[in-house]
Parts: sequence; structure tokens; C-alpha cells
Amino acid sequence: MTRDSFEFDEIGVWSELKLEIVEKYGSAYTRAFKKKPSLKKYYIDGFSGPGAHVSRRDRVMVEGSPARALKVSPPFDGYYFIDLNPGKTDYLRSICGNRDDVQIFTGDCTEVLTKQLLPKIQYNNYNRALCLLDPYALHLEWEVMLQAGQSKAVDMFLNFPVMDMNRNAIWKDPDKVPPSGLERMNKFWGDDSWKQAAYAESPQGGLFRREMVKQSNLQIVTAFRKRLKEVAGFGFVPEPLPMKNSSNAIVYYLFLASQKSVAERIITDIFKKYR
Repeated sequence: MTRDSFEFDEIGVWSELKLEIVEKYGSAYTRAFKKKPSLKKYYIDGFSGPGAHVSRRDRVMVEGSPARALKVSPPFDGYYFIDLNPGKTDYLRSICGNRDDVQIFTGDCTEVLTKQLLPKIQYNNYNRALCLLDPYALHLEWEVMLQAGQSKAVDMFLNFPVMDMNRNAIWKDPDKVPPSGLERMNKFWGDDSWKQAAYAESPQGGLFRREMVKQSNLQIVTAFRKRLKEVAGFGFVPEPLPMKNSSNAIVYYLFLASQKSVAERIITDIFKKYR
């Protein structure tokens, strides 16, 4: 598999920082298991890509999340990488070589996770997983997050793609949002309750027609953070990190959701260095 088989994704500074954060947390995560060797720990990457990217800043190659995860020490007991693009998964296989602790899936993240992987990662099965969900846009379904939370065994990094939400679903005039945008948003959120977070009735509304006012990104993110705890069942969901582009616009929020208070302490300390 050669580089000519596909195009490497170009990533901005915010994505490079995200990769650093996930790598730092991954190292802290596996170190925490040194005293519990009987527990198996896995790394899952739902949108793995080919294992490398091109920096938009200086055009050099940047190691992707799979390549970084494979170097974490102490190592994970197994690695699961998923991507929809067969060119990217073929290239990733060339990076991983013949390692018997790596499984690579070419397919839809939601399908692979909900039907093959997450049902096996359960608290009572004496295994745990660090799962990175970094969709390119609204290409993820709530069922993945729900299963991860209910397993009581998964620490989950999540890219909350607020910029894509604003482009495709959360418009100033909710009546003009296309059905495709509504469908994608409903699948990501799990239902249409996102509308209650995204809009509020204007106090200046007319006598016969309610006027709905779009709410801030922060209010939408706060509502989703609450949903991860109260509906998905994660015990700890620290305040997410806003990731900004060169124009200082927030591209997405990086969440970590876990069942352990120690995870909250670790990621809060890491996030603090990047805020």
C-alpha cells in the first residue's frame, strides 16, 4: 500500500494538540493498571485514519492516534482500529505489521462498535477500554456513547463537533433546517431533545407566533455533558476543552467521560495546560 492510494488528511494545530492530549492520557491510563495485571486494557479508535496526517502548519507528517497508542508504555493488551476508508486501513496495516495484538476493521464505526466490540467490553468481564471517538463531522450515533457509558468499563474521548452542528442542523431559523441535518443531529444526540438545549422561546415573541432563539454553543455543550452523565451513565464528565482554529473559532469540544474520579483528576490537569 502506497501513499498514492489515498490522500492523508490535513490537520490544524487544534488537532495536533488533541493528539498530544490523548497520548498523554493514554500513558496515564495504562500506568494506572500496573497494580491490576489481571484486568485487560484495550485501546479503541473509532475513526482511526491511516495512522498519520499532514500538518497544515508546516506540511510535515504527523503521527496519528493509532501510531501514538502503539507506543504508549506500559502497552495496552490489545488495539482495535476502525475506519470506513479501505485505503486508510490498508495503510494502517502496513504500519502495524504482523502484530497479533492489533485488529483493524474497515467499516462503519457505529456498526463495528455496537455489534462487535462494546458488547464484549464490560465491567463484569474484567476488561477495560480507552475509546477515542473523533468523527470528521456528525458521523457518529448515540448508541455508541450509550453502550460505552452503560458498560461501566470504558473511558471515552469524544469530539463534540459543534461547528458541524451549526453548519448542518442548529440554525438560527429552526424551520429552515433540512431534513438531512435534523436526521444526523437526532442520531448523534439519540433523539430530538437537543432542540430544547439549542433553542429557547424569545420573550419578545409575537402574540400568535412563538419566536425561537438559538442558544450559545456553551449551553448546548452543557446539556450534552449532562446527557452523558444522566442518560449514558458515565460517572464523571469533566468540563470539556474547546478546540479553536486559527481564526479563534471553536471547531469542537473535546470530552472525556469515565466512571472513575481519578480519570477526572488526570484529564482536568492535562486540559488545564491547554486551555
